[in-house]
Amino acid sequence: MAAGFVKSAQRTLEVLEYFAATHHPAGVGEIARELGYPQSSTSVLLGDLARLGYLEQDGMRRYRPTLRVMLLGGWLQDRLIGDGSLLRRMEQLRARHQVTVLIGMQAGARVRYILTLRRPGADATMRAGMMRPIGRAAVGKALLMLRTDTEAQRILRRANAEEPEARRVDVADVLEDIGASRRRGWTESGGAVVPGQNVLAMPLPAMAGQPPMAIGLGALGEEVERQRPALVAALRETCAALRHDADPAAGGTGGTQRRRR
Repeated sequence: MAAGFVKSAQRTLEVLEYFAATHHPAGVGEIARELGYPQSSTSVLLGDLARLGYLEQDGMRRYRPTLRVMLLGGWLQDRLIGDGSLLRRMEQLRARHQVTVLIGMQAGARVRYILTLRRPGADATMRAGMMRPIGRAAVGKALLMLRTDTEAQRILRRANAEEPEARRVDVADVLEDIGASRRRGWTESGGAVVPGQNVLAMPLPAMAGQPPMAIGLGALGEEVERQRPALVAALRETCAALRHDADPAAGGTGGTQRRRR
């Protein structure tokens, strides 16, 4: 019975993350197809969430989140980010540079995207909740920038143990890359996750009561190359603004960046 409860809780969160990524109403069939659920159980789950007030159904029998979902995390936004909304900053980055914006945190030996805003025409399978190899994904390497070399090495070895042999990374090469990334302040995937795609990433300033997180900006490789200076500047500007918000001396909510070498 406990496993059933865990699966139900996981699916509930994945449904909410699906709406966070797509920003549009969806019917039972679409949600079941995109998330890989049986249509019958998806219908029951969506109906239950609607009865609880987290979703509502429009005249075309499509579901969408209600303000109750937003209120669940409103206190966190106020506490951690003050007047500067992280989501609003992400939206601005996507609109200004036509890139996919990613926020991720470490999940064992992988990185989990907790927020995704896709650029126009981006792969529709990319959504919040998905996992990527920590030593290949730019957001994962940005998180490793916050670790000591010894810690990063241990995580990378664990990641290799969980990957097929063909997908394993050269630990020494990744550590060298992370060292160079620390010195310049940002890192990139260079197509190591999805050929032809590139993501530039940087650790986010520490937020009180939250695990370390990193932000990434991604697009086709040639687009990233063309915009590289502007994208790096945008990452630095975003992190500086969030750091200002978290600085009590600047009127923020507190919290300091902890970077370990």
